[in-house]
Amino acid sequence: MTEFAKGIDKTKVRHYLLADTKEEIDSYCEEKKIEIVTRPKYVDPTMVCHHFIWVGKRPRPAQWKIA
Repeated sequence: MTEFAKGIDKTKVRHYLLADTKEEIDSYCEEKKIEIVTRPKYVDPTMVCHHFIWVGKRPRPAQWKIA
């Protein structure tokens, strides 16, 4: 299952995150001191390919790469 999150850091920079699980996103945010603002259930695939950072443990899945 793919999980999405929108976060913000202490300098008010937005971060769009993508991983296999919520725990992977939470771990990344804790390490980088990013506060999660929302967890959207659906994001347009074009938006994911261009703007979301993969923070999962395995390599970014092919479905989220631009050919």
